[in-house]
Amino acid sequence: MSDVKVKVLEDFGREAELRKKWIRTWEKLGERILKLPKWMQNIILEDVNTAITNRIATMEMIQNAQRNH
Repeated sequence: MSDVKVKVLEDFGREAELRKKWIRTWEKLGERILKLPKWMQNIILEDVNTAITNRIATMEMIQNAQRNH
C-alpha cells in the first residue's frame, strides 16, 4: 500500500514540474507574440493550434499502435 502512495507522489511531483515548464515556455512565447501586430498574432495562433493539434494526433496514433502490439 505504501508503495502505491510513493508512486502517486512521485508522479504528482513530475507532473507539477512539467506543468511549470509548460507555463514558463508559454509565458516566454507570449511576451514575444504580444509585441507583434494583431494580424501577425492571429496567424501565429492559427499556426500553433494547427501544429500542436497535428503533433498530438501523431503521438496518440503512435501510442495506440504500441499498445496494440
